[in-house]
Amino acid sequence: MFRGNWRSASGGGGGGTSDLVWATATAGTFTFTGTTNAVKGDVSSTAITVQLPLASSFAGKIYTIKHTLGPILTNPITITSSGGSIDGLATIVVSQTKSTTRICSDGTDWQII
Repeated sequence: MFRGNWRSASGGGGGGTSDLVWATATAGTFTFTGTTNAVKGDVSSTAITVQLPLASSFAGKIYTIKHTLGPILTNPITITSSGGSIDGLATIVVSQTKSTTRICSDGTDWQII
């Protein structure tokens, strides 16, 4: 059980804004574009795929993928990349309820952090 205080992602402890720009994916393939850097995966109806951009074009970029709703064991979230492996693999399958996966580009590949 958490018994601490929550702080803003911007530091300073109050009034700041989050650095996350959220979208929601409910079907098909979600592709990160623009300023969106976080996606909530709702797999209530079907499995979804989250497509990362080319790792070499986004060195240092961090993306967040969060399971929010639905039966993740039967409708998993698959994470793929347009270029660069993900921790040495072509795809990652998220199958843990309410899990969050954070991925960062090292300029060549994607690393789970």
